[in-house]
Amino acid sequence: MLLLIFPVIFLISPANLFTYKALIVFAANLCLTAYGYMYNDLEDAVDDYYDLEKRKRNPIASGEITRNQSYVTNLALLGAGLFMLAYVSPFALFLGVVFAFVGFFYSWRPLRLKATPIWDVISHVLFLGVQQFLITYIAFRPLDLLVTPFLMIIIPFSLMNEIMHELIDFEVDKETEISNTVQMFGGFDVRKLLIVLCVTVIIGVSIIVLSLSAQYRVVGLAISLLIVVPAIYRMNVRVARITLKGNE
Repeated sequence: MLLLIFPVIFLISPANLFTYKALIVFAANLCLTAYGYMYNDLEDAVDDYYDLEKRKRNPIASGEITRNQSYVTNLALLGAGLFMLAYVSPFALFLGVVFAFVGFFYSWRPLRLKATPIWDVISHVLFLGVQQFLITYIAFRPLDLLVTPFLMIIIPFSLMNEIMHELIDFEVDKETEISNTVQMFGGFDVRKLLIVLCVTVIIGVSIIVLSLSAQYRVVGLAISLLIVVPAIYRMNVRVARITLKGNE
């Protein structure tokens, strides 16, 4: 997902694609995203230990690293990410701090937005999708209306990923009494959501391509299709598997 930062840079500011600043923005996003995932593993370690599949995916629950090592690594990743954003711009640093708090509260057990219906989806979309895009966007271009079609692509994909993750873990979450959006609704017709996603994404891509200058329009269309078409295909495959499993 993070490699998509470079196509985004091309679409919003082609002249800045092959610059040190692009590499710094990528590295900062990498650090902050890794921090979010690793802190989530830290907070989930106690619960994941009792589920064999989740334990395999969690290096803290499986004993590969200690909690203290995780704390140190989290602080290092967070500090490195924010330090690089400070070099980019004060606004980028501000967004980095805001989204770092979102990622923290997403997993922090006393609050744990990931286990709060509706807020679980909102916080996931903000920290894993909107964060990476907005930090990249404001690094190369002032906030303007062009941000809207990009969000029309990013938000649906991030939302779908969270919903499908909750559907996959539906039975486990139900047994462990974890509260989230899918649990609150008692399930979800993910096929209808996929249709809405496709329509929204197509509109977003069309607006982005048409907004490009003529010399970049063909390349922009090609890049957009190379990203969006495979992503929608993979999403459709995952939806089919979840639907098939639900009908068994």
